[in-house]
Amino acid sequence: MTHTTQTLETQRPETTRTATRPHTAGRVTPSRVDPATAKPFTLDQELETFGTWSSEPIWVPPKDSSKAMAETMLSKTKPFTRASERWQTVIEQHRDDFTQVREIDLARASIRLPKGKFFVSVTEQQDFDKITDTIPACVQTRLDEFLAGPGKKPGVKVFYLKPLCVEVDDKLILTTANDLQAAITKIQDEVFGEYRKWAPLQRSKNALIGAVNLGLAIPRHLVNSYVERKQRALNAYQARLEFKRRKTALAAARVHRKCRTDGCTFDEMLELTNPLQRTAVVQQYAVEQQLSKAQREHLMKIAVDNLPWFITLSLGVSQVISFGIMLTMHSAPPVMVADPAFVAEMPGAKGSVLKIGHFDEVAGVTHVEI
Repeated sequence: MTHTTQTLETQRPETTRTATRPHTAGRVTPSRVDPATAKPFTLDQELETFGTWSSEPIWVPPKDSSKAMAETMLSKTKPFTRASERWQTVIEQHRDDFTQVREIDLARASIRLPKGKFFVSVTEQQDFDKITDTIPACVQTRLDEFLAGPGKKPGVKVFYLKPLCVEVDDKLILTTANDLQAAITKIQDEVFGEYRKWAPLQRSKNALIGAVNLGLAIPRHLVNSYVERKQRALNAYQARLEFKRRKTALAAARVHRKCRTDGCTFDEMLELTNPLQRTAVVQQYAVEQQLSKAQREHLMKIAVDNLPWFITLSLGVSQVISFGIMLTMHSAPPVMVADPAFVAEMPGAKGSVLKIGHFDEVAGVTHVEI
């Protein structure tokens, strides 16, 4: 192109050169892609690396649930269980209330986030409905496009990340590992404190209840055996009555065929008779056995499974005595979150996550990176 322009300049007068220079310098030649050699466009090509996981998930307990978690320790663990196992039981029982935290190594600075390692709260894809933040429309569209395309592949994980930090004058003070561990330890101490406070009383109640249940085991077994015998007798008697009903219906159907030209099936004749009711069977059984009124009522209770309290008695763990007024914690939460991002972890990425959309509001202006 340069060579051609110089050739024209040598052939044209000076006036022509001065008129055409500005026009030639302002032209932009569009790039052309050869469709025969170009690779097909995919959304994966637009995603750049956001960072790499630097730690396994850390589960941070909720701040004001010491009572509920202490009750879980009392009901789900044994007296001499180790503290670590007892806490793991609490995590498994209250997983939905815990916050998943991981350390991430950011590949490069992004909006207000510096390059390097820091902790983020992690919301997995199945919990996206719990997100209360306002998502910019372009980020939401970007996320929907990814979920409808590459996000459908097996093994793809999509997360919503929010850095653990405190915001001061549009600047983020990131939470350190010591700060995070101190917050977790503080909550754990509160939970174990509640557990130690109520464990002796609750364990004593459980021991007493266990002794009572053990003492009632033999009487309960004897009564249950008696009830089962009565139930078998009633079932056998009801079977005999049902056989007689079907025998009568069959005989009536045969007589009907002999006396009438049109046929009558056994099922049609059986529908004309009333099905057996359990209470009627018991009453007829009581009449044939010449049972007294008290025996008849007792048998009726057995038949309808309305057993006395001492038969079905199964003492459970009673509720812990209600707590008094809990001390209100006036201190601020140990962490705050800002500068969120949607990221994706592809299969075989070895901990590397791709940025779907990163956004934040600074001084009333929303900044977006996609």
